[in-house]
Order: sequence, then C-alpha cells, then structure tokens
Amino acid sequence: MAYKNERIVVYKLFIILLCVSSLFGATAFEEAYRIYKADDFKKSLKIFTRLVNEKKDYDAAYILAYMYENGEGCEVDIEKSQKYYKLSSHGYYWQTKPDPSRDIKKEYNRLYSSLDKADDKETKETIKQYTNSLYNIKAHGTNYFLPMSYRYDGSYPQTNGHDALATETEFQVSIRYDYAANLLSLNEVYSIGYTQLSFWQLYVDSAYFRETNYNPEAFVTLPIKTDSLKAIRIAFAHQSNGRGGVEERSWNFVSVSSYFQTAFFFTHIKLWHNVFSLEYNHDLMDYLGYGEIELILPYKKHILKLKSRNTFSDKRATEINYSYPLFGSKDLFLYVKAFSGYGESLIDYDNEVHKLGFGFSISR
Repeated sequence: MAYKNERIVVYKLFIILLCVSSLFGATAFEEAYRIYKADDFKKSLKIFTRLVNEKKDYDAAYILAYMYENGEGCEVDIEKSQKYYKLSSHGYYWQTKPDPSRDIKKEYNRLYSSLDKADDKETKETIKQYTNSLYNIKAHGTNYFLPMSYRYDGSYPQTNGHDALATETEFQVSIRYDYAANLLSLNEVYSIGYTQLSFWQLYVDSAYFRETNYNPEAFVTLPIKTDSLKAIRIAFAHQSNGRGGVEERSWNFVSVSSYFQTAFFFTHIKLWHNVFSLEYNHDLMDYLGYGEIELILPYKKHILKLKSRNTFSDKRATEINYSYPLFGSKDLFLYVKAFSGYGESLIDYDNEVHKLGFGFSISR
C-alpha cells in the first residue's frame, strides 16, 4: 500500500510539473510580439533586435524586417529590411532543407489550396490546421514492421492456452509530440512520447498478440555545444504489458541520456533508475540492469546500430539493427534486427531469447 501511495504522489507531482511548464510557455518572442501588437513599437523593436543578435531568432528577424520596411518604431530603412528578410528566410531554409517531409508538406498545402475557403477567419484557420495535422506528430524511436521474426533457440510458451510458434511478426510504433521549447533560454525542447512494441503470433491457426509493451514518457532534450557531447535528455517514463494479475509486468523510471559524436560515429548512453514500481516483478532490474549503450555507424546510405545492456552480467542483452533505403526512398527502409539475451519483452524479461527478423522501417 505504501508503494502505491508513493507512486500516486509521484504521478501527481509529475503532472503538476508538466502543467506548470506549459503555463510558463510564453517565450521572449511571444512577449515581444504581445508588446508589438499593443503598438509599443520602440520597445518591441529593441527586444526583437536583441533576440536576433543573441538568439538567432528567425521569427524575430522577420518581424524586424517588416518594421523597418514600414517604419514601425524606427525610420524606414529598406536596406535593413532586406537584410533581416534575408536572414529570416536563410535561417528557415537551412532548418528545413534536411527534412524529407518538405515535399509532402507542399502537396498538403496544394490540397488545402484546392479546398473551398470559409469566409470566417477562425473557421478558415481551423480547416488549415485540420488538413495539416499530420505534422503535429513526429517519429520518436524506430517505426518498423518485421513480417518474419524467428527465434532460433526454441519456441515461446503457450499464452492463455494458445500454442506459440518460434516464427512470429514483430512491429513497433513510436511517436512524439514537441509541445514547448526554450523556456529556460537553453534551447531545450519539451516532448511527450509513446512507443508500442508488439509480438504477433500471425502464423498459428488463430492469430493473436503474444505480448505488447506500452511505453509512454515525457522528456526534455537539451542541446550541448561541445566537441563530442551533443545533447542530454532527461525523461520520466512508464512501461507495462497491460495484462494485470500474475502476468502483469510494469515499472516506472527516470532516465538520463547522453548523445556523443566523433567524426560520423555516434554513441548514445542511457542510464535509468526505477521509481516505486516493482510489485509484480521484484527482480526486473537484475535482468534489465541500470542502463545501456548504443553505438551508431552511418556510412553512405547504410546505418548500423549496436545496443548492449547489462554488459558485464550473465543476464546481458545485445541487439543489432541494420537499415538501408528501399527503391531510393527517403522514408522506407530495409530493416534487419537481431537480438540475443534477456529482456526482449517484459513478459520474457527473465527468459533468454535469440532471434532474427527481416522487414522494413519508415523511420531510422
């Protein structure tokens, strides 16, 4: 009972922190824009200028260009206006240039332009948001589908009286939503994410899901400007299989991730700590350990990843992933996954599994 009460308190505190961070979501730009809309042009001009010089804020550069073009809070200065317009457009061009969804966005904009327009401004804006809602959500982890995933060290045990084969289908859906940024003026990004990993016994007479793991989380990502360390991420997460009873597997944890780059070689180190949540599986941490290291090697169009957990224990796990673009696509990849060790899924956290899967992914 004490564990449950403590867990409820942690949940409530976490939700309150999220709400507070959203309440303080007014950035310096938004404050300057509020002042600008109140026709205090001189004061807003100073703030926008500071944001451009200190923060490289491309939105502020655009407003400055407009103010110098129209003499708002200053003398008309076409040369400065053109300078800030160029700065704004140049910045946004290089921000979006590597984004493979630009062509898709263009097509969605064409779709929107073909719709009948509403006379009411707010209705018109709502329709535009609706037709472009795809871009509110981004890929988080790898989104993949493996039609053939073969366990070569035996078969899985029965599930609720259903037979299980060594060959099954495995897939993962992983998305995130970035809801705020730069609240502390550190260029940090606040996000919520959701990952679902499913193991589908597709090849038995009556196909069923052998196991599904659910992983919601909230996290903040902080970019770091050093020679090797590039970012730090702090997260609070929950993971469970949703079964209840004796087959329930669940835990809550906080984690810290560090992202390093050396030349074109990347390293991801993630450490975690359980938070009041081992009622159903007291020895879970013995098998999952307290962290993992992932090595990522991109070469031309190839990406090879090696992930290791509990490396110096007899309950270790190793995962290798390989991806390569299919048919020259930017959004569809051949995906190969090999796993060996413990903790492949929550229901099998204490069972050693060796398997190999082939399929495709739509994110890397």
